[in-house]
Amino acid sequence: MDVYDVVIIGGGPAGLTAGIYAMRAKLNTLCVEKEREGGKIAEAGIVENYPGFESIRGYELAERFVKHAKRFNLNIVYDNVVKLDTEERPFKVIGENNTYVTRAVVIASGTREKRLGLNEDKFIGKGVSYCTTCDAFFYLNKDVIVIGRDTPAIMSALNLKDIARRVTIITDKKELRAAERIMLDRLKEGENISVIKNAKVIEILGKEKVEGVLISVDGEERVVKGDGIFISIGHEPNSQFLEGSGVELVNGFVKVDRECKTNIEGIFACGDITGGVLQVTKAVGEGAVAVASAVKYLNKLDKGYL
Repeated sequence: MDVYDVVIIGGGPAGLTAGIYAMRAKLNTLCVEKEREGGKIAEAGIVENYPGFESIRGYELAERFVKHAKRFNLNIVYDNVVKLDTEERPFKVIGENNTYVTRAVVIASGTREKRLGLNEDKFIGKGVSYCTTCDAFFYLNKDVIVIGRDTPAIMSALNLKDIARRVTIITDKKELRAAERIMLDRLKEGENISVIKNAKVIEILGKEKVEGVLISVDGEERVVKGDGIFISIGHEPNSQFLEGSGVELVNGFVKVDRECKTNIEGIFACGDITGGVLQVTKAVGEGAVAVASAVKYLNKLDKGYL
């Protein structure tokens, strides 16, 4: 069985950046991605805060990341990592399809959308979506509802406003907050966007497909009609596979220091999985830092200092 210098778990912006730096460092590197390279930035609409691009579509930026990584021949395999075995060295990254043995690990597994926990599963593919970029055009000139909070809800509404006839944001917050104030300005400029605040979603309504939602505002129930619902209540970390690994977590996110080191020597983490500001610029920066730290670790290992 091959022993890699480093296995990167996740092929989003952080993981691909880590891969680029690892390949340039001539490390025997493998990137394990669950679904598709490029990560969640591919689901963003227009990205305007990534240096070097005044405006670029999220999927195009993701494609550029992938193309750049493949230029350095980064080996990417598709597998769902279910466990990280740290009991002995080298480490074992255990996937559903294969086990990957490695001297160092970079965790870049990102986040996933939080679920409402109501009856939304019944309507997946029948009017309920978690991805505006993927499904917005199904609702051309139709009425849509965004259930969410703060930046995720605002981004969804802005992605929908030029496609849907009417966009209604339903939030349980008193006020919507955004990572960047310019987003709030653009939200106010959306003439077809309305916001219902302090609202609790009780149930998604419909028979064969979505017809609306039942909500409660200040104790009074009402129905908001819509042809589609986009759920944008935030994200939670993809860290289930770390259970029992000994890697320290804080609210499910991997705890790292300034050098992207975890509490276990030889294991590093970067990107959204480390929490904090969930932005692509932060992710790529941490991807570089994580591999720089991994290179130092591997050099010490080779010299017998560890």
